Amino acid sequence: MGSIEPAVSTTVLPPLPGQDGSSLISFTPMHALGEAGELIETIQQLSLARSVKEIQAIVRHTARRLTGADGATFVLRDGDLCHYADEDAIAPLWKGQRFPMSACISGWVMLNRGPAVLPDIYADDRIPADAYRPTFVKSLVMVPIRTLDPIGAIGNYWADHHEPSDREVMLLQALADSTAVAMENVRMLGELEAARRESLMRLAVAAEYRDDGSHQHPQRVGRTAMAVARVLGMDEGQASLIGQAAELHDVGKLAIPDSILLKPHKLAEHEFEKLKTHTTTGAAILGGGHSPLMAPAEQIALTHHERWDGAGYPNGLIADDIPITGRIVALADVFDALTHPRPYKQAWSIESTMSEIRSLQGRQFDPAVVSAFMELDPSSLVEMPRDAPVL
Repeated sequence: MGSIEPAVSTTVLPPLPGQDGSSLISFTPMHALGEAGELIETIQQLSLARSVKEIQAIVRHTARRLTGADGATFVLRDGDLCHYADEDAIAPLWKGQRFPMSACISGWVMLNRGPAVLPDIYADDRIPADAYRPTFVKSLVMVPIRTLDPIGAIGNYWADHHEPSDREVMLLQALADSTAVAMENVRMLGELEAARRESLMRLAVAAEYRDDGSHQHPQRVGRTAMAVARVLGMDEGQASLIGQAAELHDVGKLAIPDSILLKPHKLAEHEFEKLKTHTTTGAAILGGGHSPLMAPAEQIALTHHERWDGAGYPNGLIADDIPITGRIVALADVFDALTHPRPYKQAWSIESTMSEIRSLQGRQFDPAVVSAFMELDPSSLVEMPRDAPVL
């Protein structure tokens, strides 16, 4: 492979004020730095990655380009197995497959915490020849992702005999080291987001603790919202996200005094105005998060009391101006509130509740959301299963 130091053209900046032209400031454009520039750009991309899948997508392409390889694999350690999680190659390799650590070269690299350079794979007894014969691979280099306690490996493959150079191994190891840092960042961000979600969920339960004897109102609303989302045609990922976000819909009630929240009689006008602020307060609590959960949770907290006819709060949104998340949770919340006792009322029967929801179709609730809800078995939504976790 050629040198990493190609011919470089420099761009000259004009002299700074007060200087003559004898001392010039120049910089080297990133694209002119070849392999080094590409590695730097990749490191920048990795620093912004927020999931392992994003990291894989970045690394599998860069690994090939840096060395001119015909294929690259991204391997993750899965206990005593090597999981070939992703690949970019001229023909299929082993994407999605798992092999024992002792039976593949990526396992050897992780166990020995160092690179493996194989100009001729069939001349090396570390290679399971039967696994490679159906592939195009003739030569390879494999490096560990993190040399101290490796968590995976990156492999490059060539279809013709190739003598991997020290520079190629160095570049690939630099990429792997940067990958290890990115994966640790993702892990830490995940733990922070999980901790934040757990804290918010406990706040949501605390908000309901005062007027919901079972303390399961958030979970029931979430389950109903997820079921409705599925009937509306959302995929499992979208429906699950709405269900999780719906559990946080009333977190703003923490700011509402007991004298209002637990009042057994009709609220005075000023008390109702105070109660309505739980929507904006909840949105403020949930705002600013970076996880996929926080955006819909904030949206739901703010809009789950808007009405299809525009008579809701806090912003009087009408029909499709209300986000679909808010429209779904508006119905799920009312269904659960009506079918369970509160300090100011007894529980309604399922029949009475369903009749009420039908009567509000096209007024309080989105007609399509009501139609989707009517396809569900309401009796299965009234109580959480006995084995459901309680926060």
